[in-house]
Amino acid sequence: MLNSPVSRAPTAALLALPVAYGLFLLMSSLIDVKEVTLVKAPSRILGIITPNRPSPDKPITKRTKPQMMDASQKPPPPPRVSATKSNVVMPELVIMGAVPGSLVPTRIDPPTVSPVLVSSRGYQVIRPPMPVYPSRASARGISGSCSVAFAIDPRGKPYKVSASCTDPVFKSEAERSVLKAEFAPQLVDGQFVSVTGLEYPLDFKLAN
Repeated sequence: MLNSPVSRAPTAALLALPVAYGLFLLMSSLIDVKEVTLVKAPSRILGIITPNRPSPDKPITKRTKPQMMDASQKPPPPPRVSATKSNVVMPELVIMGAVPGSLVPTRIDPPTVSPVLVSSRGYQVIRPPMPVYPSRASARGISGSCSVAFAIDPRGKPYKVSASCTDPVFKSEAERSVLKAEFAPQLVDGQFVSVTGLEYPLDFKLAN
């Protein structure tokens, strides 16, 4: 019976039907899609990348117009020096062992000889000491005097300066002024030499 082509076709169809149905069920289970709920991810805003912008509804403040400043006041005048050169009385230089100033030299007519080179001469004062009245002494109304002992080297520079004053407030200024003075050195036989034993008196008096 199965050898007949006519009878084999229905038999094969009956056998294939359960197989096809089983495959259908298998495929249906595989492609069955369940409902998926999507969750919205939280958004993050970076302040540096997206800075806060001003609200368009916010009124814009107007900048005030700069005003011209009043003319600046003149600076106060510099403080006045409490002592001036005119307040310091500087007597003539006293040289130990010098010829008294009271002697009047006798005029002697020089002989008519050809000029000669001077090989010896004493030292000379080029710029005398110019002390400034100390402010502490001026504020206290103190007057005084100093005797400044010093020496001159072969270049005419004062050294070994030491002042003896009636008040210690004048000592440093008296020594400073003599150190700043300028002298021409003494010349002996064509050579500049040092001079020691010199004394310079200084009087500090307030102007009336």
